[in-house]
Amino acid sequence: MKRKIVTITVISLIAACAFAFTACNKKSGYTALGAQADIFKELNAKTADVGIMDYTMANYLLSTESAMANNLMIADIAFEEEYYGIAFRKAADGKYNALTDLVNKTLVELKDSEYKTIAEKYGISGSTLDITYSAPSGEADNTELDYVVSKGKIVIGFTLNAPMALGEGDKTTGGFDTDLANAVFAKISETTGKTIAVEFKLIDWSKKEAEMESKAIDCVWNGMTVTPARCEMWSVSINYLANRQCAVIRKSDKDKYTTLESLKNARIVAEDGSAGEEAAKSILGIAA
Repeated sequence: MKRKIVTITVISLIAACAFAFTACNKKSGYTALGAQADIFKELNAKTADVGIMDYTMANYLLSTESAMANNLMIADIAFEEEYYGIAFRKAADGKYNALTDLVNKTLVELKDSEYKTIAEKYGISGSTLDITYSAPSGEADNTELDYVVSKGKIVIGFTLNAPMALGEGDKTTGGFDTDLANAVFAKISETTGKTIAVEFKLIDWSKKEAEMESKAIDCVWNGMTVTPARCEMWSVSINYLANRQCAVIRKSDKDKYTTLESLKNARIVAEDGSAGEEAAKSILGIAA
C-alpha cells in the first residue's frame, strides 16, 4: 500500500510538472523560425498564436487551397507600409555603386513591360510601384560591376519565399523576384554587350550579411524590406515593390486578435532576421 501511495504521488508530481511546463509554453512571447513558411505549420500545430510575416507572402499562400491555409486568415490589424529593395555591397566612401545604379536604370526601363507582366503572373499587381530613378551625382565605384562582369555571372541570395521565389530544395523555379532578376540581367547583358548570367543560391536569411561579406553571394534579391540599418550597411536599390507586415492567425481567433495591443498576450513567431521579427519584438517590447 505504501509503495502504491508513493507511486501515485510521483505520478501526480510528474503530471503537475508537465502541466506547469505546458502552461509556461502557452504564455505570450516570441520564437524565431527558420523560414516564413514555417509560420503556417506552427499555427496549425497550435504551438503559436500569431505569425508576423510579409503581406505579399501571406496573401499568396492563403489564396491557395491547402490544408495548411484553410484554417488561417490575416487579422484586420494595420501595420505600416514598407517597401522591397535589392541589396548590393557598399561602394567606396564618397562614391556610388555602379552595379546598383545600372540595376535601378534597368528596372525603370522595364517598368511598363516585364515588371508589370511578371507582377500579373504572380497576382501581386496591387503591390507594384510607379518606379522612378534619378542617377546620383558624383563618382561611380565600378568594383562590383567589374567583379560580376569578370565572372560572367551574378550570384543572388534567396530563400523560398512565395511568391517572390518558388521552388523546392535549394532551387528556385520561378517567382516574382526570380523572374524579375532574370529579366533585368538579360536586359543589362543585351544593352551592355557583356553577358551576366544569374545564379541563385539558397541562403539562411539570418546569415545574409555574412554571405554578402564573404562574397558567397553578390546581392540579396528576395523580398527584402528596406530599412535604415540595411541602407547603412549596403548599397540598396530604389524601392521596387510595396509591402507591409501582417498578423496571420487561426480563423477561430478572429475576435481575439483585433489590435496590436491584443497581440501582446499572444505567442508570436516570425522568420529569424526578418522585418516580421522586428515587428514582433516591437509589439512585445523585446529589445532588438
